[in-house]
Amino acid sequence: MAQIEAVCVQDNSSDSDDSGNDEEADLKQNPNVELSDDDGDPPPVRVLLLAFMFMFQGYGVMVGSPAHALKVKLGVTADMADEFQEATASFQLAKLSMRILQIAFLVFVQPNGIVYISYVVMMAGLLVPVVFVWGAGVTGMWVVYLQYILGGIAVGLFEGTFLSVISSLGKNTKTFAIMGAPLGFFLNNTVLATFTLMGMPVIFYYLFGIATLPVAMWIYHKHRPDADPASKGKGCAVFMHSMKHAMEWMPLMLPWFLAKFIGNFVLEDGFPLLFNTFNTQRVPFWGGPADTENTIPFSAYTAFYWFPMMAAGDTISRRLPRYVSLTSWQKCYMYLGIAILLCVGGEALTFLLIAIVTGIATFISNFGNGFIYGLSAKYIDSYIAEEHRYAAYNLWCFCGDLGGYAGQGGMSVSLAHKACAGKEYTYVCHGSSHGKHR
Repeated sequence: MAQIEAVCVQDNSSDSDDSGNDEEADLKQNPNVELSDDDGDPPPVRVLLLAFMFMFQGYGVMVGSPAHALKVKLGVTADMADEFQEATASFQLAKLSMRILQIAFLVFVQPNGIVYISYVVMMAGLLVPVVFVWGAGVTGMWVVYLQYILGGIAVGLFEGTFLSVISSLGKNTKTFAIMGAPLGFFLNNTVLATFTLMGMPVIFYYLFGIATLPVAMWIYHKHRPDADPASKGKGCAVFMHSMKHAMEWMPLMLPWFLAKFIGNFVLEDGFPLLFNTFNTQRVPFWGGPADTENTIPFSAYTAFYWFPMMAAGDTISRRLPRYVSLTSWQKCYMYLGIAILLCVGGEALTFLLIAIVTGIATFISNFGNGFIYGLSAKYIDSYIAEEHRYAAYNLWCFCGDLGGYAGQGGMSVSLAHKACAGKEYTYVCHGSSHGKHR
């Protein structure tokens, strides 16, 4: 894990870059660039996809169908929708806070230790509703805050650190691992959701997540890169070293910070926007929003169409950067611009309130989000010096958390109101004129 733990805390910036102000030349001459993904890239450690997926499967319990099931179990009424949404948005606040506060952990533990801690914290978060809601019958909103704050802490500690730790295993390993995020959401909202349609108790969302996290820890422990014993306790100093020399790498990251904000906004906004527009038990699948004949159950619509479309878009696009070239700034910004346009365009299509189009829209928008994720990981590993990657990944994730908070909070309900403005149908935007949402 030389890129994080074995970096000496000193100024290792290169003084040999005399390529002037030509940005394309800078990219091509950067010693970190690998023009071919196969040159020197070790065989991918594909099993690390599961270590990443099971953490995001825990994350997935806190969005979509499982979150709606918790909302029903707590008896949240229509006039409490904003309050519940703000409670779930505490996940994003906790997540973005831990991107920075984890520096304190680095004084005492290595980044590998932070990954282990994050798995344990996620298990604690999943235990909260099991113990308090299903076990003790608690219905107070505080239990939502507790669950989602713990979940946010876990993902905030985990994501950037995990990606930095496995960087030495090569970009091919990373492009496999990051596909675990949408697959974790898919596992909850399609696979387990199918079992709930067959009568599986909702509590099994949480029990399954709790059971898989020790497996993820074992996989990570067996396949992670070895830590350098001499680097113990230096993680905090490494992060601060990167911040002191921010001008060496942060300007390169600014467009990617913005893209990450947009991608996470679209990802997190998609769930509440769906549940607050298609807000009845049935969905007019083949017709427009006013159709009352060609309907299917909402649970079937989400499990067999909407979430598979979301997961397919996000998963396929995360692997795609493996096959594109980022050897010039024009190519970098072209692909990044395409990804952002897909995010925005896909989100805009949901305002048509046509069920079949909404599924296509979530494929497009999440394809953009996953493309941003994969492109960013490839860019950081290619153009950001090893000593600064830990800081770069965590600040990149922090910007995404800001977007996620904006997308998951009360703004998502406001967007649903705007989508439904002046429109009210039997199965879509039902009761919108009275502010009634799921």
